[in-house]
Amino acid sequence: MKISRRAGLLALYCGLATSGVSAQEFKQPIRFVVPFGAGGATDVLARLVATRISKDLGQTIIIENKPGAGGQIGTQAVKSAPSDGSVFLVTTEHPLVVLPHITPNIGYSAEKDFAIMGKIANLQWALSTPASIGVKTMPEFIDYVRRDPTRGNFGIPLTGGIPTKIGAGIAKKGGIEMTPIPYAGGAPMVTHLLGGQLSAGVTGTPEAASMQRTGKVLVLALAGSKRSSYLAGVPTFTELGYPDLDVDSWIAVFAPRGLPPALAEKFNAALRAALAEPDVRTKIADLSLEITPTTLNEASKEYASALAFWARAYKQER
Repeated sequence: MKISRRAGLLALYCGLATSGVSAQEFKQPIRFVVPFGAGGATDVLARLVATRISKDLGQTIIIENKPGAGGQIGTQAVKSAPSDGSVFLVTTEHPLVVLPHITPNIGYSAEKDFAIMGKIANLQWALSTPASIGVKTMPEFIDYVRRDPTRGNFGIPLTGGIPTKIGAGIAKKGGIEMTPIPYAGGAPMVTHLLGGQLSAGVTGTPEAASMQRTGKVLVLALAGSKRSSYLAGVPTFTELGYPDLDVDSWIAVFAPRGLPPALAEKFNAALRAALAEPDVRTKIADLSLEITPTTLNEASKEYASALAFWARAYKQER
């Protein structure tokens, strides 16, 4: 009886140990939900890191684009997904830290429903103008709009957040009126900037750098904490005396809140390994983005800081 009891206890112990190890594994194919259309910077980054992460986690990763409503549709889909490591959200901060402040009854909470798994890259926003209008500096742009207020119409790829804040900052400092013209993403706006149908537009650094290389567009200033190495000579708005535009956008991976800590740690390690791959780093640099690998703790602190920043920003506007 004693031997039998010991054997039973040993079997139970081994079963629990095996269960614990199994619980730390990813057991099924993984979906990366991108809440924007295919071909944009967020989509490209998701695909770049997926290959290495898939290898490390031992599961196929499927990229699923769910665009719409500024990122709300894809974000809501992940909020409703199981927190078992089968679904992740790859997104900019916009749907999570900005939209809840400007969209009533959005249906999810950035703090309660999501946990950040790690950052991928920082994205700065740039104000660009067609070279054909002959404007080369921010003071010249303000004078250009002052002479004809209809020139204050500027394109934005999404509503709210830094692009809208840039227009508001210029209007306040320059004593002019700036009217945002929302586009369904950056691509159609880029076409209008290159063609001279817009006086100005706000895009991410990837689009801004690409347009400037054509010689048809000039980048006047950048939001963010520092100058971009991909847009040499372009000053930040902070340098030019515009307050509250020293904030960066970023692209990161999120899970539905409740993902087991062991799985979160394993995913974060795989993400950081992907961002250390030379070919991945080269391709991200080619997009004019700054790679920003983070531990879970570092990412959580930066996410909390972004949530606090935008809560203050929109509270001040009310």
